[in-house]
Amino acid sequence: MLSWSYLAIDEEGREVQGVLEAPSPATGAARLRGQGLFPVELSPGRGAATSPAPRAPSRRGGWVRTADLTLFCSQLALMLRAGLTLLQSLDTQAQRSARPALRATAARLGAAVQTGENLSDALERERHFPPFVAQLLRTAEATGELEEAFERAAEHLERQAALRYQVASSLLYPAIVLLAAGGVFWFMTVKVIPKFVHFLAARRAALPWTTQLLMDVSRVLSTYGGWILGGVALAGLAFALAYRTPRGRLWIDRAALRLPGLGGVFSAAGLAHLSRTLALLLRSGVPLVQSLALTSESCPNRSHREAIARAREEVLRGGALAESLEGSSVSPLALQVIAVGESSGSLEDVLAELATYYEARLKRLLTTIGSLVEPAILVIVGTLVGFVYISFFQAVFALAGR
Repeated sequence: MLSWSYLAIDEEGREVQGVLEAPSPATGAARLRGQGLFPVELSPGRGAATSPAPRAPSRRGGWVRTADLTLFCSQLALMLRAGLTLLQSLDTQAQRSARPALRATAARLGAAVQTGENLSDALERERHFPPFVAQLLRTAEATGELEEAFERAAEHLERQAALRYQVASSLLYPAIVLLAAGGVFWFMTVKVIPKFVHFLAARRAALPWTTQLLMDVSRVLSTYGGWILGGVALAGLAFALAYRTPRGRLWIDRAALRLPGLGGVFSAAGLAHLSRTLALLLRSGVPLVQSLALTSESCPNRSHREAIARAREEVLRGGALAESLEGSSVSPLALQVIAVGESSGSLEDVLAELATYYEARLKRLLTTIGSLVEPAILVIVGTLVGFVYISFFQAVFALAGR
C-alpha cells in the first residue's frame, strides 16, 4: 500500500491536509470523496514513485478554436469524474492535448495549482479562455463541483460555436456564389468583349441596344476597372479599421441589427448568446451584478454589450434588470420574459427558456433566408449570363443579316 499526501477542501470550503494510504491516486481520491472532502492535490509520500514537479513553460501564442476549448473542458470534467485529482488531470492535458497552446496552458495551470494558487485565478491569465469560465470555476471551487463547472463550460462553448457556424455557413454560400459570378462577369467584360468590339468595329455594323450597352459597360470597366477595384479595396480597409475601434464597432453592430432580413438573424444570435450566458452564470451561483459584467464582456454584438453594461450600473443602484434594459437593442419580448422571471424569482430558468426560443428562431430565420436567397442568386446569375449571351448573339445575327 502506498502513502499519499493530500490537500483537499471540506464541505465548508476549508483546506484540509493529511496523509492516506491507497494503491493508486484514483482510489485515494475516491476515499477522500467518501469522507466529504474534495481532493485538490495528491502527491506521493513514502513508498510511492516520485516525479519532478512540472515546470511552467513560457507563455506562447497559438491559434485555439472554440472546439479545442470545448474538448479541453470536457476532458478535464471526465478525468475529474473518473477520480483523478486536479493536478493529475492538468498534467495529462499538458502531455496529450492536441493543441500546443493548450498543452502549454495546462502546464502553466498545473504549476500554479501546485504552488497553492486557485485554478480560477490562474485561468484568468490565460487569454484563450473567455472570462466566464474562470468565474464558473471560482464558484465551483467553493462548492467542490469542479467537474460540473467544466461540463457547463464545455456545453456553453459548444452552443456558442454552433450558433456562429449556423450564421456563417448560411451567409457564406451566397457570398461565394455572388463573388464567383461577379468575377466571371468582370472577366468577360474586361478580357473577352474588347476583342469582340474590335471585330465589330472593323465591319461598321449597326449594333442592337443590348450589345451597345454591353460594350459601354466593357469600356467603363476596362478604363476605370483599376480605380473601381482600388475604391472597393479602400472601402474594405476603412471598414476593417473602423471595426477595430470601439465607436466604429458599436456603430457597425447597431447597423447590422437594422439590416433588412439579416438584422433579425444578428439580433436572434446575439440574444440567444446573451440569455444563455447569463442563465449559465446565475445557475452556477454567480451574483447577478457579476454575471451581467461577464455576460457583457462575452457579447459578440457591441450594441448588446453596451446595453448589458448600462443595465449592470442600474442594477447596482437598485433597479430591476428588465427596466434597466428598456430602450436598448434587447427586444420587447425578451424584456417581458425577463420581467416575469424577476417577479417570480426564477430568472435563470426563464433566461434559459428565452435562449432556447431565440436559438430556434435563429434556425427558422436562416432556413427561410436560405430558401429565398438561393433562387434569387440563380436569377441574378442567370440574368448576367443571359444578358452577355443575348448581346453576343444579337450582334452575330445583325452581322449575318447584312
